[in-house]
Order: sequence, then structure tokens, then C-alpha cells
Amino acid sequence: MAWIASRAASSGQVKVYLDGTYQATVDLKSATTLYRQAMWTKTLTSSAQHTLKIVVVGTSGRPTVTTDGIAVLN
Repeated sequence: MAWIASRAASSGQVKVYLDGTYQATVDLKSATTLYRQAMWTKTLTSSAQHTLKIVVVGTSGRPTVTTDGIAVLN
């Protein structure tokens, strides 16, 4: 599974949760704008239903978060 997002100078941070469990804080700030970047990935060991939750932290001066997609490979 991958969360795909864009990165830029105005991009902030997010907290990633999988099935209600905190996984990571991801900072999307980048000096140059980058599109469709796999910002968080996880190998899942079961084909059960999963819930991915992305929570915008609201980083001061960098509140923007742009999600390009979620990819799941079987």
C-alpha cells in the first residue's frame, strides 16, 4: 500500500494511521515541487480490509497537503 502525494515549499506535515494505529509523521516540504511521490508505504501481510487515515497536522506557515492517490497492489 502506498499514499501518494505532492511535495512543495508550502507543504506541511501529516500523521499516518493504519487500522487506527499511528504509523508515522510525514513532512511534505520540498525546495522544488514534486508530483506523485510515494510518501508512505507499507507491505501488508493479509488481504483483509484495511483503513488508511491521513491527518493534516496544520504546520504553521505550511498548511497545504495535496494527496494524489492511494495505491494498492495485489
